[in-house]
Amino acid sequence: MSCLYLLAALISPRLLLGGLWIFTDYVRPGAFDTWVWPLLGLVFMPCLTLALVWGGNTGFGPLQIGAAVLGAFIDLGLCSDAERRRRRQERAA
Repeated sequence: MSCLYLLAALISPRLLLGGLWIFTDYVRPGAFDTWVWPLLGLVFMPCLTLALVWGGNTGFGPLQIGAAVLGAFIDLGLCSDAERRRRRQERAA
């Protein structure tokens, strides 16, 4: 079952975060105080939010902090790659 969660996280972090938020209590108890931060994370930085949810529920250690940093890099990398492709298409047209 955990392999399916890992596969879903790699394919669609927003889908995984939304599913965890709707169907479980994993996002609510230890990760965030209000519903605003996970909602903003779902929209803007889902990989970082998943890492923060995991860290908030298990206690932040070096592994969880590393996952949060990696999640931030993944989210920022996906945004910059999309912007680079958009600019390349504008130049070609």
